[in-house]
Amino acid sequence: MALVSRPFWMWINFIAQKATDLGATMQWPVFTQLTAMERVNLVRLRANAIEAAEPSRRLSVPEVREAVRFDALLDARPGDRRLFCCDETGGGVPVLQAFTSSGPGGAGLLIGLEGGLAKVELDRLDKTPNVCRVSLGPRVLQDDTAALAALACWQAAEGDWTGGQPVENN
Repeated sequence: MALVSRPFWMWINFIAQKATDLGATMQWPVFTQLTAMERVNLVRLRANAIEAAEPSRRLSVPEVREAVRFDALLDARPGDRRLFCCDETGGGVPVLQAFTSSGPGGAGLLIGLEGGLAKVELDRLDKTPNVCRVSLGPRVLQDDTAALAALACWQAAEGDWTGGQPVENN
C-alpha cells in the first residue's frame, strides 16, 4: 500500500504542474473506491496547468476535466483509446515494454491514489477493451512518484527524449 503523507489537494496540484511539464494534453481526476476526497478544486488545477505551461514553453494548456467516479471514466472514455493502468499488485506488463509495443498515438494513463485501485476496479479494467495494466517495477511507489515515473516512461517510449529543439506546441 502506498501511503500519502500530504493532503490530497497538494498531491493533485503537484501532479497538475508536473504532468503539464511532461507534455500531458488532458488531466482528468478520478475518484476510486480508495479515494478519501469527494471534490476537486478545478479552478486551482487549471491555474496550476497554466502556470506550468508558461515556463515549459507550451503554447497549449492541458484540458482539465471535471472529476468523475472510476466507473464513469471507463464508461465515458473513447473505446478505441488505449488506457494504461499503473498496477502496484505486480500483475502488470513492464511499463516500457507495454508502451513501446503499443505503437504510436495517444493514450490515457490511470494512477491510483493512496492504496491504488480496489480489486473490483482492477477486475473491471481486465474486462475493458484497450486497457493494459502496467508495472513500474518491484517497488511500491507513492502516487505522485508513480505518476511522474509513468509519464517519463511514456515520453521515453514515444521518442520525446531523443534530442532536438524544445517543443513549443504539442
